[in-house]
Amino acid sequence: MDIEWEITLSEPVIISNWNHGKQAVTTGIGILRKGGSALDAVEAGICSVEDDPETHSVGTGGIPNIEGVVELDASIMIGNTHQSGAVTGLVMTKNPISVARKVMELCPHVMLSGEGALHFARACGFEYYEPLTPWAKDRWEALRKLLFSAMKNEISFSQFTAKVGYNIEPEKIASALELLIKSGEIREAGTVGTLCLDANGMIVAGTSTSGLPIHLPGRVADSSVIGAGTFASESGAASSTGIGEYVIRHTLSRKACDYIEEGSSPTEACEKALLQMLKRENVPHFIGLIALNRNGNVGGACISNEAHQFTFQYQRLSDGDMHEVTANPVKLKS
Repeated sequence: MDIEWEITLSEPVIISNWNHGKQAVTTGIGILRKGGSALDAVEAGICSVEDDPETHSVGTGGIPNIEGVVELDASIMIGNTHQSGAVTGLVMTKNPISVARKVMELCPHVMLSGEGALHFARACGFEYYEPLTPWAKDRWEALRKLLFSAMKNEISFSQFTAKVGYNIEPEKIASALELLIKSGEIREAGTVGTLCLDANGMIVAGTSTSGLPIHLPGRVADSSVIGAGTFASESGAASSTGIGEYVIRHTLSRKACDYIEEGSSPTEACEKALLQMLKRENVPHFIGLIALNRNGNVGGACISNEAHQFTFQYQRLSDGDMHEVTANPVKLKS
């Protein structure tokens, strides 16, 4: 793929979120040390998390939707050229971030979904792969029982199992899911977001997730939506995590990048974007945001409570060790 932009020499840096992001940073910085690009570093870093069965909200080990199918969402974007690719509802495939990169490089489209994304992946050589693990299946069974209880339905659980999905009134499922999210019963809602700036000034953002556990089939996660869960520009990059419906409504990552372009530091940009969200809508759930700018500065912020401490980590090429940061939660002033 031919990529052209104005070259600005800078010290490479890579940043990723949550504890599993340490793996992404370690893998990505290894790529940068070998002379690889920001694009290669972001893809490889996210792949390393997608391949980890102990990460239960991304790739292998992700918890299925309400019908027992693991649906994968991912997107990747080059800020210098605004080239981007995404997949949503991808099944039976190992690395959605790599498929998203192929969409960016080979397609005239930005996003492919469902069966179309699957056919494209197979055409590109991605083989059949089942990301559902025994642990994730057991967790899915437990969550379905909780969902059944939350619905307070008069039918038996065996009938509920037979009718699960759109064969049950969507309104009842939606309200029960909301109840489980608010009560903290559904905990596995984190994505892996990874941002990178390389020595040639290339800025890349990528995000991947298996989505909210026991979500309705066909649900689109913010991780696959350019401008919401993932965005990069000539000035910087951002990635979000948390309950994606809020992120999509407020195009959160794009907003953070806009603030960076206006001169805010990455942390300030994340805080401003989240505060603007809070001014427009009550957000009772966790939302996290990380960002970097073209000078190699990084930052993050979150909407949180004591139950969710949002951490991210970063490493520059000259650093001997990775830096870990606990982001401060933002709140509207009373």
